[in-house]
Amino acid sequence: YQYSKYIKKLPEDAPFVVFNCADYANNPQLLLSYIFGHVKGAFTGADKEKEGIVEKADGGILFLDEIHRLPPEGQEMIFYFMDTGTYNKLGETDRHRKANVLLIGATTEDPSSALLNTFIRRIPITIVIPNFEERSMEDKLELVHYLLSKEAQRVNKTIKISAEAVKALIGSTSYGNVGQLKSNIQLVCATGFLNSMNTDKCIDININLLPPNIRNALLNSESKLKDGAEVWNRIPNILTIKPDGNRT
Repeated sequence: YQYSKYIKKLPEDAPFVVFNCADYANNPQLLLSYIFGHVKGAFTGADKEKEGIVEKADGGILFLDEIHRLPPEGQEMIFYFMDTGTYNKLGETDRHRKANVLLIGATTEDPSSALLNTFIRRIPITIVIPNFEERSMEDKLELVHYLLSKEAQRVNKTIKISAEAVKALIGSTSYGNVGQLKSNIQLVCATGFLNSMNTDKCIDININLLPPNIRNALLNSESKLKDGAEVWNRIPNILTIKPDGNRT
């Protein structure tokens, strides 16, 4: 979205709408109403006309998270919209409404098994993002550094973390992907913050501070470090991250 504005493909005030398809996955009617809108009387409780997110995203980007949770009828309505640029609100018979929207979807599932083939055929670009285990050691360390930096900014304190603790955090991310790494880092930073709360000292994170399930992952991490030994050797024994105001 930012890049589209940077290259002047989208105006600065272009809408960027995010919708999680899982929110209404158990109620297809409500889901379609949320996406395309509805007219008065379309269903019980529809006492007035409502715009959908397609209308809100007109001239910009609509990001559909967990797109595999869209029911088949929802996928069909969206790919018809992709084909024609037209749609109808729930309760309307004519597709006379128009919108110009760039659609982006995300899924943790295999698209070929989770989405209709007719829907997949209309998606020109598929980007497969590697999970944490598949990433290089440089990537893993960058992610750890970035997430620690966010915590340093949040509490406005310097964080000092030992190389062993970093290694354990990397080894503990065996499931749950980057989300799990983020949760683990927030947990150990919160514990470190409590220990330093009544002092001006920095947050000190070492292997002894980590909960057993993360600490025990140190062995798991070391067994996988051969491919990244060169990278790891460049990391200091203590990594210091300061709240320097760089919030990017």
